[in-house]
Amino acid sequence: MSSEGPRRRVSGAAAVGLAALLTVTACAGEEPAEQDAAAGAHEAERGAAEGGDLHVSGAWMPEPANPEVGAVYLRVENGAEADDAITAVTADASDDAALYATETTDSGASMMRAVEEIPVPGGGSTELMEGGYHVMVNDLAEPLAVGDQVTLTLTFASEREVEVTVPVQPMTAGDGGEDAHEGHH
Repeated sequence: MSSEGPRRRVSGAAAVGLAALLTVTACAGEEPAEQDAAAGAHEAERGAAEGGDLHVSGAWMPEPANPEVGAVYLRVENGAEADDAITAVTADASDDAALYATETTDSGASMMRAVEEIPVPGGGSTELMEGGYHVMVNDLAEPLAVGDQVTLTLTFASEREVEVTVPVQPMTAGDGGEDAHEGHH
């Protein structure tokens, strides 16, 4: 009987541990679903526009933490066979909008730098997102808040221009999709 006693205690402890793990896993599973639902709602409210074979979607600006500077994230799909690139940007909220990339230095620090263009491959897409390519809107004339809108005009190497209305959303709106990193260059 002494050989079975310890096994029961171990089995009982294992069952309690497994039940606790399943409870934690089930609870944790609810949070991402709620976050995905919120991100999906914000995604539906984001800006979209088309210009020929170019389709801009998911355009949004997180509410700026600094009232003078905002970042814009979006996705550009290129339905043409030929590669294209965003070569310029203007914004109605400021005279100073520019294309940027966030890069990691050899020391592991992140730094932003202005770029001349953002490539959009033929038959592919490019995601402008936090930690990668993005648009900076500097020297905002007035602070922007959730619910405000900014109109961007993207100019492409193909000489197309696409104007998109960009809503300002809560910073917690996130990138809005599990495939947000696809197509990022």
